[in-house]
Amino acid sequence: MREIKKTEPLHSQVYHIVKEMIMEGKYQPGERMVETKVAENLGVSRGTVREAFRMLTKDDLLAQKENSLFVYHPDAQDILDIYECRKSLESLSAKLAARNITDQQLEKLEKIIHESKKALAMPDTQKLTSLNQKFHDTIAFASRNKQLIQLFEVINAKVLYIRNCILKERSESFAVLVSDHEEIFLALKERVPAKAEEKMEAHIQRSLKVANTSLSKQTNEPKSSLG
Repeated sequence: MREIKKTEPLHSQVYHIVKEMIMEGKYQPGERMVETKVAENLGVSRGTVREAFRMLTKDDLLAQKENSLFVYHPDAQDILDIYECRKSLESLSAKLAARNITDQQLEKLEKIIHESKKALAMPDTQKLTSLNQKFHDTIAFASRNKQLIQLFEVINAKVLYIRNCILKERSESFAVLVSDHEEIFLALKERVPAKAEEKMEAHIQRSLKVANTSLSKQTNEPKSSLG
């Protein structure tokens, strides 16, 4: 966890710290967030935490129910909505990247795939999740479309959150997803836009099925398992 620094506004620092903890699953989906506890843990005022919570609510990572705030807990429809957006955005980013990607970015993707296979052999789910994010980020930036990149970043936090908190127990799914990454990479290397678009769309659709299966499994488990 980050340490509080004097060079950045406190509420901004608390926002980043709590966001990081949510992303890493240290606060569980559906967990109630209490200002006083967070303020005490971080050694800041309740007002500072309140402002950070407002920022997290704008990100939709916290949700208000009556007078309490809870960590975002996506249902099946939320995941479907997010992945439908992903499918459109990332298919387009792959199509554009096939035209615009640099040799350096291709080398980066190849290295990510190599490292993913090593993490898969361990298996290291946390490393795989991080590498997966880097893979998709690289392709988005390779599109060279500023508007697309901005839209991509809007939903990125929720996508990463779903990967960390909803898919963390689905390590068996990573082998297929890494295989998908290889196919996307080859389409980009061949610089065939239609093929890259098709491979990315199939990949996101497969990821959606994994997410829905995992969510259904969690929904059927006792609520105590969600914290």
